[in-house]
Amino acid sequence: MKKIVALTLAIITVLLFVGCQNPITSGGAPQPKISRGTVKGDIYKNDYLGFEFVKPTSWVYCTDEEIAAAINLGAEVLLGENFKETLELNPTVYDMMVRDIFTGTNINVGYENLAKTLSTNITIEQYVDALKEQLKAVSSTMQVTFPEKHDTVKLGETEFTRLICSVSMSGQSMQQAYYLSKQGGYMTFIIVTIPRGYQVAEIEAMFQ
Repeated sequence: MKKIVALTLAIITVLLFVGCQNPITSGGAPQPKISRGTVKGDIYKNDYLGFEFVKPTSWVYCTDEEIAAAINLGAEVLLGENFKETLELNPTVYDMMVRDIFTGTNINVGYENLAKTLSTNITIEQYVDALKEQLKAVSSTMQVTFPEKHDTVKLGETEFTRLICSVSMSGQSMQQAYYLSKQGGYMTFIIVTIPRGYQVAEIEAMFQ
């Protein structure tokens, strides 16, 4: 379990550092004002990204304090009613983390403030290329195999660029799926880590 968590956080960190060179374009109707998602019972609802995530019974949502501790940030970065203002002051803010206590499968949702990390004009192709380069830099501890092509998928009402990768670390293999979408001046990301027990399609079906 500790190896799984460590791998997930390492790749999340790499994704955020890609902000030095990054991401995507998207169109469509105007987005609602950026705001924090909410968790009520089994449902995480994010109006800004236009989806709900319904967790299975064996999954547990992390508290804000747990998220902050996992990524070495102060809880004040995540807490409070002025979420947009908080994001404007920080390069990255995480909105939600959830994990399956039996398989270690986990999902992380967050926002990257492009004004603080990169040029807002960078394309998704450039972002993906930068992500690959960053992952190569940690190849001594993990091996990541990218698909030949990335595609798109809708989660709820939002279309994301999707990359499904194979990851190997310390003899352990798993899948890592990245979902990326540029919303205004923010790069939104969903990262799914599947050590065992689920298929990517099953995870995507949890988003409505």
